[in-house]
Amino acid sequence: MEGGPDFSVTRRRAGDAVVVVPVGEIDLATVDALEAEIGAAAAEPHTEIVLDLRSTTFLDSTGIRLVVQLARDLGSAFGVVRGIGEVARVFDLVGLDGRVRMLDTPPGE
Repeated sequence: MEGGPDFSVTRRRAGDAVVVVPVGEIDLATVDALEAEIGAAAAEPHTEIVLDLRSTTFLDSTGIRLVVQLARDLGSAFGVVRGIGEVARVFDLVGLDGRVRMLDTPPGE
């Protein structure tokens, strides 16, 4: 699914999990496309949704809000593969490690 000229998001099944992979910047202009893809993933039969942020280059407060909301709503059925660079820094600054289940790699890798 496209969210803008420099953003895309895909999902894939990995066993009992659905891995959602946003590529590019997650911000006000793209968060709706990401949210729609996660909604589609949630409609699939599975036990877990994993948000893989390794290809995400930027994450603003709308992206943080979405991650916190998903962690609250899905609990242990939601996990995040931490991004790199700026995205990892945002997670550190906001202190999401204690509120969101963090994974080193997504299922299937």
